[in-house]
Amino acid sequence: MSGALMMPTGYWGRVALVDLSRGRVEVLGLEEDAAKLFIGGKGLLYYYGFKLIPPSCNPLDPGCNKLIVAPGLLAGLAPSSSKIGFLAKSPLTGILCDTYAGQVFAAKLKKAGFDAVIVHGRCRRPCYLYIEDGRVEVRDAAHLWGALVGDVVEAVRRETRRGASVAAIGPAGERLVRYACIIVDGFRAAGRCGLGAVMGSMGLKAIAVWGSMRPPVHDWERLRELYLRAYREVGENPAAQYNSRRGTLDGVRACSRKSMCPGWHWTRPWLPWEGVAERLSGDEVLSREDRGAYRGLAGFIWGWGCPVKCSKLVRPRRRGFEHILVKPEYEHLAMLGLNLGVLDVDDVLLLAWRSNQLGLDAISVGEVIAWFMEMCSRGLIDRDEYGFTISFGDAEAAMKLMDMIAARRGVGAVLAEGVERASEILGRGREAAVHVKGLESAGWDPRGRRGMALSYATADVGASHLRGWPGVAGPPSSGPAREAVESLVRDRDWKALMDSLGLCVFAPYPRGLVEEMYAAVTGEERSADELMLVGWRCEALARIHAALSGRVPEGDTIPARWMEPVPEGPLKGERAFRDWEDFGEALREYYRVRGYDAVLGVPTPETLRRLGLDWCIPWAEEALREAGRRRECMYRV
Repeated sequence: MSGALMMPTGYWGRVALVDLSRGRVEVLGLEEDAAKLFIGGKGLLYYYGFKLIPPSCNPLDPGCNKLIVAPGLLAGLAPSSSKIGFLAKSPLTGILCDTYAGQVFAAKLKKAGFDAVIVHGRCRRPCYLYIEDGRVEVRDAAHLWGALVGDVVEAVRRETRRGASVAAIGPAGERLVRYACIIVDGFRAAGRCGLGAVMGSMGLKAIAVWGSMRPPVHDWERLRELYLRAYREVGENPAAQYNSRRGTLDGVRACSRKSMCPGWHWTRPWLPWEGVAERLSGDEVLSREDRGAYRGLAGFIWGWGCPVKCSKLVRPRRRGFEHILVKPEYEHLAMLGLNLGVLDVDDVLLLAWRSNQLGLDAISVGEVIAWFMEMCSRGLIDRDEYGFTISFGDAEAAMKLMDMIAARRGVGAVLAEGVERASEILGRGREAAVHVKGLESAGWDPRGRRGMALSYATADVGASHLRGWPGVAGPPSSGPAREAVESLVRDRDWKALMDSLGLCVFAPYPRGLVEEMYAAVTGEERSADELMLVGWRCEALARIHAALSGRVPEGDTIPARWMEPVPEGPLKGERAFRDWEDFGEALREYYRVRGYDAVLGVPTPETLRRLGLDWCIPWAEEALREAGRRRECMYRV
């Protein structure tokens, strides 16, 4: 990585490389190709992740793996520029994974003068990073090791600045739970793939940032005009006004109506609304709003300049419970509620609060506990074997099991490995483990929407709900799944662009406005279609890397549970695909549209040239050879 070349404005041209083993910080120049082809945020994460993290790397080896942090190009420069991205090789899936959190961390990192921060090595004693106005300090954190996330955030702010934004891990990250996450400002999770464990392997308890510098911009006057216009247009959009009050809370109503709930560990996709799903309604959650708590937290709970302000502060109605939390999203209600058979809102709020404080991904821990519940209910696990059993609906036992997982105590040490590994270690329940490429699925059952399972199967990180929603209507039986490919790809690439710009995907930005803001910041005129190529580039790099790691094309599939027919409700009998042939046709069509090898799913040299990625053609050719050899061996067996 050489010094900065001629590039668009909007970038500092500075990347901090932090070697924790030596306590040394080096500032590198941002490369021109990185700025022009990969924009920022997600793009920079994959650009540097692909170049710096070997596919053979052990994710929990801090001398080999890297934690990369990048704000989007528009961080601090546009309304709702709230998303900060983290990437490393995942301890859970063994492939590159990017994950995001909201609030103000991204804007403060941008204003601190860095386009990205790359961390590797291990501190001799636990440490945290403090970044402020062009400086990066490695500070002692031995006194914080073992602390819950909320306590870490408060302590780091006392030691730095009250206005600092803090990304921290909890005990789960320290104990290398493979789905430990990073929590920003005590409320928002960069949840997927276990990057909290990567921080734990480095002895890195937190990263704090505060910045006051004005980023370089091509046309400040034009940007001010566009900022005001964006604030107005986004804020007045009916979808934004709805989200302002409810966020994703009404997802439970939607999953009930569409047979997309993960109820009782994916055995009940349809749940009747009256008397069942309605117990976890948005109204129930919002009835616990604590309006008096906003004054001291307003600068941290809402995204930078956000006109939507969907975050709301709530408090469970439990005697003696003094903490507040940002209202849960649909994924909390689905994976810590419906999935566990827990229908008491206060129980779900407490589980969500505890998972954040321990630093556990709520989606993954919800899947792992629900899977264990099913194993116990089917008699495949008994108390004599592991000293612990649990039944659906038992929130108290779920909380206890969550603590055991974070401490890697008892059977919690097995469940801390994730549902894929846990089923292999225990030697049972593999057919019921719901994951793709090792990543536990988000809480939308694909048996209720045509093409949704294809999105899970082909997503760069595994079963994520934020990697493209198909735009075709109807359940899987309503038509061939291949018809969903074009709309899935468009939505996937739009979301990747938003992640690269640092904009919240729930802020309804018009395409034209994104083009104008990009031009005002960089001085370059580029269409939205051209900018959206960043998503294709990131996915191409991810698939090459994953093929060299043994996950592509083998992992381009779905769990067996989703091919079981929906047992009841309006979509009774539906499966994720009409049959396995329907899935195969859709997968081949996806490979064709993306320009991947028709059998191995790896980008072809022609596709890479089209994307301006000629430099990684040798890697792709090696990935094709490796994936081809594995395929030949499989057929010989």
